[in-house]
Amino acid sequence: MNKITFKKHLEQLELDDLKEELMNLFTKIQGVKEYYLMELGNDKQRQKVYDKAKKDITSKYATKSRRRPRRPRIQKVKNIIKTLEKESSLPYELIDIYLHNTEEALDFMMKFRFDSAPLRNSINGTFIKALNLIELELMKEEYRERCGKITNKMSYAPWVFEDGLVLYKRIFLS
Repeated sequence: MNKITFKKHLEQLELDDLKEELMNLFTKIQGVKEYYLMELGNDKQRQKVYDKAKKDITSKYATKSRRRPRRPRIQKVKNIIKTLEKESSLPYELIDIYLHNTEEALDFMMKFRFDSAPLRNSINGTFIKALNLIELELMKEEYRERCGKITNKMSYAPWVFEDGLVLYKRIFLS
């Protein structure tokens, strides 16, 4: 079914039928429920979603063996973030998720002395996304200290995170 056919179907429905159709969608399709939770829910409900996402991201960097650490599940982290980007109604709420991923990945890299291109790309990419949103939403003061701590950790391998460090300096130090 395409959009035009769907639109014609909606125009044929009366108000009560339309309400019933929406209720069916809300109860049967999880994606619709999540969309309205993010769009119409209060801050507490949205915060639960973000807290769960943070917990999921942290679990993707967890490993039991210190000697031979398990590779971080970067692709799964990307999927979590992509899902949140689609569902999020307020862009500035994603800053915390991006910074959380950056912190977890950097901690993993430093703790286990683990280095890989996907891990570096994940760190750089999410940090740059966070910095761009911070600049766009004019939230420099709220995130100045947290971003400063991240850049201190990035000094562990500055040649790897050059793009993120340059953007940080442009936003916070100019």
